[in-house]
Amino acid sequence: MEILEHGKEKTIVKFENLWENSIAAGKSRISNEIKFQHFYPDSTCGLLYSGFVAMCAAEIIQVLEGHASDVMGCDFFHDCLATCSSDKSVRLWFLTPEEAENDQKRKIHFHEAEFSPLLGHTYGVNCVRFSPFGTLLASCSTDGRVIFWNVQDGQKVDEIQHLEGPPIRVCSFSSTSAMFATGGDDEKLVLWDITTKSVIRVLEAHEAMITAVTFTPDGAFLLSCSTAGDIMLWDARYGHGKCLCSVTNAHDLGILGCDSSPQYEAVSENGFLTGNYTIATCGNDDLVRIWSVEASSTKRISLIIKLEGHTGNIIACRFSYDGSVLASTGGDRVVFLWNPKTGEALQKLEGHNRYVTCCAFSNASLLATGSNDKTVVLWTLDREKLFNSVDTPSSVREKGCLYLPPKRSFLLWTVEDVTNWLKSLKLEEYIEVFSANSIDGKELMYLNHENLSSILKVDSLGQRNKILRAIQCLKNPLWQHAISDIEDEMVLNEFCCPITHEVMRDPVVAADGYSYEKQAIEEWFQNGKETSPMTNEVLAHKILIPNHVLVQLIQKYKT
Repeated sequence: MEILEHGKEKTIVKFENLWENSIAAGKSRISNEIKFQHFYPDSTCGLLYSGFVAMCAAEIIQVLEGHASDVMGCDFFHDCLATCSSDKSVRLWFLTPEEAENDQKRKIHFHEAEFSPLLGHTYGVNCVRFSPFGTLLASCSTDGRVIFWNVQDGQKVDEIQHLEGPPIRVCSFSSTSAMFATGGDDEKLVLWDITTKSVIRVLEAHEAMITAVTFTPDGAFLLSCSTAGDIMLWDARYGHGKCLCSVTNAHDLGILGCDSSPQYEAVSENGFLTGNYTIATCGNDDLVRIWSVEASSTKRISLIIKLEGHTGNIIACRFSYDGSVLASTGGDRVVFLWNPKTGEALQKLEGHNRYVTCCAFSNASLLATGSNDKTVVLWTLDREKLFNSVDTPSSVREKGCLYLPPKRSFLLWTVEDVTNWLKSLKLEEYIEVFSANSIDGKELMYLNHENLSSILKVDSLGQRNKILRAIQCLKNPLWQHAISDIEDEMVLNEFCCPITHEVMRDPVVAADGYSYEKQAIEEWFQNGKETSPMTNEVLAHKILIPNHVLVQLIQKYKT
């Protein structure tokens, strides 16, 4: 162990004599110096520890070629990979397991779909994202449009654009596929209803181009970043158009990427379910930063770890599906894999000869990286070796985190998945008969009133309708997906006035950005109170704005 610097707020640790292997053998190479700094949220003291980086065998298994220009974005859904390029195209690749010639091992091979490429944009495509259920693919472009594609046949489903048609740089789906967010050169963050393709709200506070947007894993909040280097937290669900909190100059020279970890901590506060989240950002200062986002009554974004290792601007960062690994890619042509809990560098991958612009994890041990060299490199990761790393002090170990499992296409569901789905619908009495008839995701798709009644013995018309409506939500990507019980409880809480604790009939937005029953907040002011009922901070003014969006949501919820 070698401690290079120890101050009140930080410790820089140097790793030496690290393993190196030849890239010619298809292995990655690890650099001889990695630095990281750990910050406690209150910045009172630093962290002292060091060790060797794990000797992980990350191998290149395939190089995908097909794009005629820079690869700008990529995204995985199960065994499907989407890529986009400044050549105006989107390409879809599907996994085909093949038998190796000389042994019994399965080798991984991706082939391009017959209907690929997907052509519709008139300028370069900047970002692609699968919907959480894998039925839709969204692509956003410098032409100012977002196109939604059917993943099964590559057909265009619909398109949307900002009011003035500026270039769209980034997009993101919420975890239920009900909402969609876009950001671009007009400095506006737009929240959309996927069902109607209509604008829920335009969020304005950034003063520079928006370069990153991500929902928290529970879909409750939205985070956005810009070339000015700021991070902003927004309420994603209930129409609060005010930025809840922000960090200015989070990265010198601007932020280029941001992602939210699927691991989060659920906290109950005054009867409301809130969360503590983890996000990663990267930018032109050659750094990756990991932040804690507290979404309780006091909103706060606090720096946890600053990761150093890249020697050029960092263009993208993405968490793995379980949140255990963070990947970052940059202008130095390399990819770093990090342990986001400790800041430990797990591996440095070299496989491109130009800028590495994007990355994405599959829900297996695969990583895709795209580059200005027009290729997409697929890596397989030995996760066992990946975490054969230094001991980590208990002060930074994960605690109390909940894992929000990634959504999978219902066509891939097992019988057990269908069983869990029935539980979520509170239809446990049919689990035994569904299991006895081996109803998996594919069989679920073909259920109708007749076989539900005659074969599966669902005698109640109401319960048959409930099952078929829930199946329709799974089958049709443009339907709003069903809300889980826990989300339903959260919805009801958010529809209640914080003062009266009753469902609001005439909600208005106060200066603190929260919604209240109009009569209740007016009486609050009449009693001489000038502070926010939620934050206890002095309100800037007493102007009340009708919250028409929340009125519609409450009416929709009641029906």
